[in-house]
Amino acid sequence: MIALEQTTATRPGLKTVILNWNRGENDPFTVLNATIRRHFMACGKNVEIVEVSAPDWVARIAEHAANGVDFAFTWQGIASDTRVRAGEREVSLWEFLKVPLVCVHGDHPSHRPANHQFESPYCFHLYTNADFARYSNRHFRRLRSASVIDIPMLHREQRLAAREGDWFVFAKNVDDPAATEGLWRERLDKPVYEAHMAAVEILKARLAQERHVELHDVLDELIEERNLAALHPARDIDAYHFFHSRVDHYLRSYRSIAVVAALRDFPVRVYGRGWDRIAREAPRTHVFEAGRQMADSQALYYSRYGIVDVSPSKNLHDRTRRAMANGTAFLSSANLEDSIADCARYDSLFYSFRADELAAKCAAVVRDPDAHLEASRRFADYYHDRFHFRDFVARIEGLAQLARAS
Repeated sequence: MIALEQTTATRPGLKTVILNWNRGENDPFTVLNATIRRHFMACGKNVEIVEVSAPDWVARIAEHAANGVDFAFTWQGIASDTRVRAGEREVSLWEFLKVPLVCVHGDHPSHRPANHQFESPYCFHLYTNADFARYSNRHFRRLRSASVIDIPMLHREQRLAAREGDWFVFAKNVDDPAATEGLWRERLDKPVYEAHMAAVEILKARLAQERHVELHDVLDELIEERNLAALHPARDIDAYHFFHSRVDHYLRSYRSIAVVAALRDFPVRVYGRGWDRIAREAPRTHVFEAGRQMADSQALYYSRYGIVDVSPSKNLHDRTRRAMANGTAFLSSANLEDSIADCARYDSLFYSFRADELAAKCAAVVRDPDAHLEASRRFADYYHDRFHFRDFVARIEGLAQLARAS
């Protein structure tokens, strides 16, 4: 536990601090945060990035706080639960330093509950998806409600010269569902194992029939309908979160493998880990390669047919937004009916897991890749105009002002 003493400012100038964590798989945060720094600076902010895997990061935050911090920004609530010793007490770093902390979460709260639990007048939890915010409000929020924030096209990188390669690109790490089922069978009590298997079978059936399925609503309904006491949040909140997290991860891999299966008749390059069994059974037109660090992956977006992306929620995934920022083509499983009134205009860009739907849209891309590119660019222009970074920054600034006034 790090001990801190309150200090006074030695020089003027409010800082905006971005917390980075470079230990994630494929290191997405380093690229995103470098880009966000540029956006904040374009809005007049004096920005520092602090790497929270460094041993002295708390001391660096304290130094910045002594000289004035407008707010700190963190993805996925990383470092929000940091505590320090102040005299005889153990306290929140952010409350002790009186630094407003804005946590923007792009993933479901069940996966890392500790990153969603911190509550304070100095902390705000914002989610990119309404389903995630509802879950957070139901199980974590007591002091202040979580809310939803619209994410702009964050990436700002020099576009490459030209598109090359007549193939689709699919970039995703997976865990083989067959192996996952085996682990569940070995490690879970029989009633809990059976609940997991019942959940995935229900979800698979509904995915094949419905345009969108709110996975976590289905799991809550299953717990109530089958009286699964061992998984009820009132009895064991940790088991409840694990259930949601396990099934969510399973379905992400299942849907990713379903995408590649739907593209059996098309040329595809798949990037990521976990594809060994699928690769052995795949047609020759499917090429499997290791995943790339985000900093080294821009070229993947420049095939003539574009990327195919699986979103973990109804909203756009970052891969899709990166394609949009690069002016390249995409197909996405996002469902934007709640956020874009005239989304039917862009129906050719979005797919569900209903039978043959993705294959039909891929066939249309192959017939006219230039038309697909033009549709992708029209949507990107529309999205950029509707969800601008200035609005994103203004929302965060407003929350920071609330914290400072409390």
